[in-house]
Amino acid sequence: MNGCALRWLGKAGRLLVVTLLGAAAQVQATTTLTPGVPAPLVFEVQRNAVVIGTHCVTFSRESERLRVDVMMDLQVPIALWFDYSYRYSATEWWQAGRLDALRVHIQDGADQVRIDARTREGRLEVDGPQGLLRMTRNLLPSNHWNAAVLHESQLLNTLTGGTSALDVTLEGRDRIPLAGGEIEADRYLLGGDLADTRVWYDPEGLWRGLEFSARDGSFVRLYPRDIAALAANTTEPPWSRNPVCRKLTGPLSG
Repeated sequence: MNGCALRWLGKAGRLLVVTLLGAAAQVQATTTLTPGVPAPLVFEVQRNAVVIGTHCVTFSRESERLRVDVMMDLQVPIALWFDYSYRYSATEWWQAGRLDALRVHIQDGADQVRIDARTREGRLEVDGPQGLLRMTRNLLPSNHWNAAVLHESQLLNTLTGGTSALDVTLEGRDRIPLAGGEIEADRYLLGGDLADTRVWYDPEGLWRGLEFSARDGSFVRLYPRDIAALAANTTEPPWSRNPVCRKLTGPLSG
């Protein structure tokens, strides 16, 4: 994990993603496109108010398991002749409310990182930059879509292959622009090992944003976007660079 992207992302880079399983039973009736499957989540990524990429999360069923596909694609202009690029791709498989398997691939410029996890003998075996580790299956991965993380003291870090401590604090409620209007969402400081990272969840438990400070002092923020309005633009940059975003059709719960 020594590539430029992780150095650039700093502490916030340890958490790339977290919102629904703990709250899914409460929100599925209004947010699913398929019975029992949450609606997709789409974000535009900005750095100092300039768009640098996209972040999309989709959900599907594979037999008895819930599959979650996550991708963040960033391209940051560094000079007139050079762009810094970063892509984070993860797939989670859930069964009976617990993480059953995980696959992560990170392209950090010329560097690549892979993390693989699977269930064996009641434990989660994680093979990544920190070696082969055996963990409890009750850990939530750091992929933001699951609001249950707000009640946890640690999570599975999907960039390092280890764990990160949390000390979550509710800071207040904000209004966030979405689909020509605004939505209300609670702002949380994740704390602990992610002391400079904030996340937003609406009253139904849907993930509505992420903000962290980059190593150069700039701020990176994820803003929710409406899929219905976005559908015609998925063939245009920056959405066309993100395969998970390109696959999306239908309305996003707003």
